[in-house]
This record gives sequence, structure tokens and C-alpha cells, in this order.
Amino acid sequence: MLTAILQQLHMNNITVVKAADDLVTLQTVLENALQNSDVVLLTGGVSVGDYDFVVEGAARSGVTQLFHKIKQKPGKPFFFGKKENKLVFGLPGNPSSVLTCFYEYVIDALEKIAQQKSSSKTIYLPLAKDYNKKGIFTNFLKGIYTDKDVSPLDAQDSFRLSSFAKANCLICLGEEEKQYKAGEIVAVHLITI
Repeated sequence: MLTAILQQLHMNNITVVKAADDLVTLQTVLENALQNSDVVLLTGGVSVGDYDFVVEGAARSGVTQLFHKIKQKPGKPFFFGKKENKLVFGLPGNPSSVLTCFYEYVIDALEKIAQQKSSSKTIYLPLAKDYNKKGIFTNFLKGIYTDKDVSPLDAQDSFRLSSFAKANCLICLGEEEKQYKAGEIVAVHLITI
């Protein structure tokens, strides 16, 4: 998925490497990637499970952690660090979380580095139907917007991609508010790729 999106952004010098869920292997792969790339995207292994080694592997590889974990769904365990002028993005492992974090954070950084015009666009539209959030997190919901409103799609779970296949936007629901009513104006981040 990420390779296809990067190619649509005209970023074609892409190397994909798989690393086993092993700290030493991850550290070796990351150090090699940092020698050969300006930006490294890691998917999976960024949470706090028994086989999540990104944070420790990055530290052992000389990457300075700028942040780890953000109050959002999906994508809470997102990681960002730097080693000199090289950027390391640790994206969560679930597919929807990967894409959400990529669209919300990584694309903007890549376009700035490549000195490309930003493709990010936010509009504000009324919700087509009520929506109740669980927890106090910023939510990014896959949705469909029209010229009159925006509708959250079904299948919002972080492991499901079916809603991303249909979505043309991410609906941003703020951290504090839990209940959103039909007609309420919300931020809509367009998926332009």
C-alpha cells in the first residue's frame, strides 16, 4: 500500500525490507536503512507487546525519539524520531492505522523534504448522521464526502481496510467531545491520492 502511494507522489526510489520480530535483526535492518535512506518508514512493532522492538531498536541505532504514542484512534502507538538529518516514522501494524498515520503525518513531511506543494487539504462539512466516539482520543474516521455533507463509513476497526477502499476522506473528531450530532460541522481531511 505504502509503495503504491509513494509512487503516486512521484517518489520512486523505494526499498522494501522485511525484518523478523527480533531486536537484533530489526536493529541491523534499521541501521542499514539509515545509511542508505533519508527517510525510513517502519510498519508494525511499535506498540508495547512482547515482539514490539521498534522503540528499543531505534534507540540502539542512535535514533533520537521525538515522540511515541499520541492520543488518537487509529494509530495511537505512532513513533517519530531523527538521526542527524534522517527521519524515522514508526507506523502501527494494523493496516488502517498505517494508512491513517501515513496520510495524517508522513505525506506532509515527505512533500516538505522533496520541496513539493502540499497535497493536504482540509474542508469543513456537516456530518450526515450522529456519531458516538469511545474514549477520549482524536478519531480519524474513514468517510465519504459530497458537496453537502460527510458520512462516516462502517468498518472503522484498525485491522479493516474495506472502508479505506471506499473512503475519499478522513473525518477528524476532536479529542474531548464524545457525541457528534447530524448537521454538526467537522474537519474533513481529503484523501487526494
